[in-house]
Amino acid sequence: MATPLYERLKAYAKQNRISFAMPGHKNGRGLKHDLLSLDVTELSLTENLHNPNEYVKTAQKLLSDLYGSEKSYILTGGSTSAIHSMICGALKPGDTLLAAGDCHMSVVSICAVMGINIRFFPKELDSVFAIPKRIYTVKKYITDDTDAVIITSPTYYGLCSDIKNIAEECHAKGIPLLVDEAHGAHFVSGSPFPETAVHFADAVCQSAHKTLNALNGAAYLHVNGRRIDRQRLEQSLSIFQSSSPSYPTAASADIARSEICCNGKWQKTYEMCRQFREKVSELGILMLSNDDMTRLVLNFSSLGITGFSASDFLTRKGIDAEAADLFNIILIVTPSNTKKDMQKLLKSLKELAAVHGRYGKRITISPPPVTEKTLSPARAFFAERTPLYLHDAVGRVSCSAVTPYPPGVPVIHMGDTIRAEQVEYIERLIAEGAEVTGLSDNKIMTAVNTDE
Repeated sequence: MATPLYERLKAYAKQNRISFAMPGHKNGRGLKHDLLSLDVTELSLTENLHNPNEYVKTAQKLLSDLYGSEKSYILTGGSTSAIHSMICGALKPGDTLLAAGDCHMSVVSICAVMGINIRFFPKELDSVFAIPKRIYTVKKYITDDTDAVIITSPTYYGLCSDIKNIAEECHAKGIPLLVDEAHGAHFVSGSPFPETAVHFADAVCQSAHKTLNALNGAAYLHVNGRRIDRQRLEQSLSIFQSSSPSYPTAASADIARSEICCNGKWQKTYEMCRQFREKVSELGILMLSNDDMTRLVLNFSSLGITGFSASDFLTRKGIDAEAADLFNIILIVTPSNTKKDMQKLLKSLKELAAVHGRYGKRITISPPPVTEKTLSPARAFFAERTPLYLHDAVGRVSCSAVTPYPPGVPVIHMGDTIRAEQVEYIERLIAEGAEVTGLSDNKIMTAVNTDE
């Protein structure tokens, strides 16, 4: 009997590729424990993640002690389930969430389902890397109807916002700050990494699987203060996660927590990345100066090629990048990567630079800015709809989010009045080989009637 998915994954595993992608254990390198035999169900001897007893409570207390939260949770539904739960713990239907335009698609999705209004504020773009810059303040965007704020920090590109200041601005208005720190679970390892948002925000989610030695889906959720309804948050965790959680995933999250500060591994990884950055600068390839030095963002403008082309070149060399966009590639380095990995990466980049030379050519198209919505995500999600080809949908209201994945940040949000510049940018992404969700046969679902 055919097993196409299994066979495909098995063939991939046999290639012994070098991974600079998620998960942090790098195709099993960092997994030193037997997890398969732990694939059990909720028994009296194994406990229940949704009804914690002695061992689950102890594991979560150790997690809380490490990060300095008032309470922490081990999750198996990834940061998506954490984002859904912390938004439900902070807001009710009809409330308004203030978010940056580069928030993850899961933020808009839960607002659509729960009837929560979302208002975006703009982020300035870096003119070279064409990525959103850091956020230092949100004070001028907080209005009387703002009930909570959510910030992504670090971003997919390793940039951290001033969470301490933003938290103070939110708390001065009596509203909670939620932080999507999915890519920063390792920050707690200490200097030279940024300070974790857990020390300042009301609720923070982290994807253990993104940078730590944890299985896909492993995540942490941390809560502080009384601005979050903890009873509703815990009830939401049971709603948005499977009632049959993966015990190997939960166990890997527990193990990963115990390893974070072990033997200075992250500090060694930081130094390995620092030395790599110095060598790459000699190739004419630009590197983003970001806050997480282990998140390598390489820009190929000077070589006259897109990030997609650079990623394809590395793929042919047996190296997997985490993601690519029109301008850059993103590489995630963890303690499960070795100096040998970095040497092969550097060698391949030298070959790439030699092939393309320095043309000084620039791609001029930039991601379109977010704008005010025509409909709330909830009204757009439940509206009567009809499919239209993307180029025919300009001026119509979108009933879905059109999202390059990764990183999962929509170009068209649910409720957007579709603009020509959005369509142009999406079509360019698709032409260059990006994976874009929210379309079917190049058609987008649009609202038939947008009368309020």
